[in-house]
Formats: sequence, C-alpha cells, structure tokens
Amino acid sequence: MKKYITLGLLSFTLILGSCKKFLEESNQNLLRPTTASDLAQTLLGEGFPLTDRFHTYMDVITDDVEANFLNDPFQIAALSRWAPAFLWKNTMFEDMPVSGIPGTDSYTTYYSRIKGCNVVLDYLGKVSGSEAEKAKIKGEALFLRGFYYFNLVNLYGKAYGANGSNPDSDLGVPLVLSSDVTRDLIKRATVTQVYAQVEKDLLEANTLLSSTSGSNIYHPGVAATCLLLSRVYLYSRQWDKSIDYATKALAIKSTLKNLNEVTANPASGFDEASPPYQMANALVSPEVYWGYGFDKDYADAALGAGVSGIIFEKAAFTVSASLSDAYEVDDRRNVLYFNYGGQYNPNTGVLIWSKFYGFKYGSLTSIIQNSKAFRVSEAYLNRAEANIQKALAGNGQGINGALADLNLLRSKRITTSKFQNINITDPTALFEFYKAERRRELCFEDQRWFDLRRWNLSVSHSIQLSATATDSKTILPGDPEFTLPIPQTALRANPELVQNP
Repeated sequence: MKKYITLGLLSFTLILGSCKKFLEESNQNLLRPTTASDLAQTLLGEGFPLTDRFHTYMDVITDDVEANFLNDPFQIAALSRWAPAFLWKNTMFEDMPVSGIPGTDSYTTYYSRIKGCNVVLDYLGKVSGSEAEKAKIKGEALFLRGFYYFNLVNLYGKAYGANGSNPDSDLGVPLVLSSDVTRDLIKRATVTQVYAQVEKDLLEANTLLSSTSGSNIYHPGVAATCLLLSRVYLYSRQWDKSIDYATKALAIKSTLKNLNEVTANPASGFDEASPPYQMANALVSPEVYWGYGFDKDYADAALGAGVSGIIFEKAAFTVSASLSDAYEVDDRRNVLYFNYGGQYNPNTGVLIWSKFYGFKYGSLTSIIQNSKAFRVSEAYLNRAEANIQKALAGNGQGINGALADLNLLRSKRITTSKFQNINITDPTALFEFYKAERRRELCFEDQRWFDLRRWNLSVSHSIQLSATATDSKTILPGDPEFTLPIPQTALRANPELVQNP
C-alpha cells in the first residue's frame, strides 16, 4: 500500500529547438553564429533557465519546512541526506552531492548560464539580422544575466544593508561580463557593485524590450523586467523606485486570480484533498508575467518518500507548522497552494490531511510547462512593502497605498463571505502583518530565504536522525549561516576567491 496520497506533482518533458552550442569550443572545431536567429537559439539553450536544477535545497533552509522523524531506515536516510542543508552546515555543498542530491551547486549553475548570456552579448554585433531581432535578443540576455547575478549575490553575499552590514565593503560575487574572461581568475565584487551591475543590465533590458514586439509568456518582457527591478530596488531599500517599477508592471498586467472561483475541498473530511491551483503555471494562471524553470528543482527537492510496510506516515520533510498556522481558516490558499498527504491512524481509522509541500505549478491532470514564475501578486506586495517602509520612516501617506494593495490581494484569496478589509494604521503593526501576508502568498517560490535575511529574522530547526538523538539549531540575524558558503569546487578553481566567514 502506498504511504502517501499526494496530488499535484508531475514531471514534464521540455523539448528545445536545436542550437549551436559553441560554448563548448575546441581548437579544431569552433562553431560560430552567423545570424541573429543562431544567437536566439543559443540564448534559448545556453542562457535561459530551462533544464537546470538551480537550488533544490532552497526551501529546506527556511522556516517553511520541518523535519518528521520515523524510526524506519528509509525515512532516516531521507532525513540524513538533507540534514546538512537543514542545519546550515558550512559543508552543506560538499555533503549533499555525496548523498546523491542534485541541484546543489548553484554557484556553478548560475555562472554557466551567465556564460551563455555573455557569449550572446559578445557576438551580437557580428551577426546578420534586423535591429528589432537584435534588440530583443540583447534585452533578454541582459535581463537573464541581471536575474542570475541578483540571485547569486543574495545567496553568497550578505543581505543588502541588513543587520548593520555594509554593502560597500561586503563581498558579493565575481562579476564576469565578457565571454573572453574566466570567472576562475576574478575577485569577488562588493555587494554594492553587483547590485549596480544588476540595475544597469535590467534598465538597459527594459529599454530594449520596450522597443520590441511583445514576447510570449516564456520569454521575459517589459512587465517581468519592471517586476524584477521593483524587487531589486526593494532589497536595496530604494522605496520610491520600487514603487515606481511595481506600478509600471501593474500597468501592463494587474489581474489577480480570484481563488473563490476555484473549486476546492477542505483539507479534511473528504476521501482526497483538492489538487493545488496552478498559480504559477503560465498556461493556466492569469497572474504570470514570465514562466521559467525546470520542474526537477521541485521533483528532486526534499519531499520525503514512502516507507515499505508503513501506512500513510508523514514525509521526511513537510510544510512547517509555523507556515501552516499562518493561514486563516477562510484563506483559500490554505488548500489551493499545497499538496496534501494523508496520515492514517490505524487505531481510529481516521485519515488526517497534512500539508505535504507547496506546489503551485501543476497537478496530476495537467502538463507543467514551467516550474517557477514572476507573478502579479508580487508587484502588489512589493509596492505595499515599499509604502510601509516609507511610513516607518515618517511618511504616513504610504499607509493608505499599502492597505489598498494588501486588501485587493486578500479579497482574491479569502472566502468572499468571510473577507473583511484590514485597517491597520500603525506602520510597525502593519509591517508585521505584511510580512506574514508575503509569506502566505509567495511561499515555495524562492523568496522566503531572501526575505528572512533582509528582514533580520531568526530561524530554528530541529531534526531527529535516530530514536535517541535530536539536533537543533537556531540562526540569528547577522549569523554567518545567513550567507551561504561558497562551494569548495569554486574555491579550488579560483584562487582569487575569499570564503565567507
């Protein structure tokens, strides 16, 4: 009998067009692009995040996941494999691959895609094609490079300005801006320098993509660029610019999916739980600005596994109680944003549903075309947070704007008959409410770890790996664990790199 009743997990097959993979060059056989179409195909295959596992560990290091002990070798093995990340060990990037966990070398994966972007940018002036074609290719390449560097600096550099950090001196990551330069010989730029390059790339991308015809949902367009700029300015505490670019993104698309229109069973009292609503599936959700990513980033994550002979036990890792308890009873996200697993009590015959994992990208009855997305709801949240921050600094006018955005979002998430506007006028109290709301909305979308860092929040984890031993750890704001260690493979390859403390 199966241990889990799970819904919403389906791998997809992604078919890419042929492309000239001249990134892997040999002295004897150098393939060079000659047309803009060649470069577009190269960018698709070597620059876009289509077939990479960037960070399967991303949720395990947050407070959105908890560990569940079961005295069974299979379950203990699953717990042990992920324990280095769950406990933020400084050897996590060496330990996890030994355990067979894919998608842990984010450093190498991101730089591989940056290399693809750099090659395209370097060759653009050497190929034939219309100016419109070249503008679109350059805009997409710059967007992608900016996106990758933004993620890299937030994984391996200190959070911008958080807990007394100094972005002007804090080390970020090496800036490699040409295909002729190897990252293995470049020192780490400062956090400020990396953010400045990200901003430069994205602003130019925004101009270039504004002059081209509309992209399909799997290619970043102006709306996605504006949303990412809003995120970058939010992290770097430039509140007015964050508001401006969130507003620009919403001017292009502002649709929020009303979850009251989605049929959902409650999380108990039924033979099966509802499949999650595909909020990030670009073919289904009206909220997607840009759909991207590989489903293996989630299929290979710490979802646990069935144990032979054990009926309906919890997985090794599931949604944490703190996240689950953050939802109101009438919040439809509580059902529609998660897979549910059935935990069966053989003594009572009762099957209790528990949140197995967050999964907004597909179901057993659909084809997943993308595993991640830039969504409209983030634009509302970014704008709300920036307005709250302005209110905290003394500009009380930001309160009304923040309340308007939060109430609009919640009106599409809470059962209509139970919904009431919030009217929190104290900036500090509103910020606390906002942080919980952002967590409820964007959980399992690669946002929580970065939010914990920049908001100076602590995280506590406890994991039991045997019948008698439990390991627990808490990381506090400013602790070195909030800045991930650079993998030893990168340090060995680049003698110019300095490891994080």
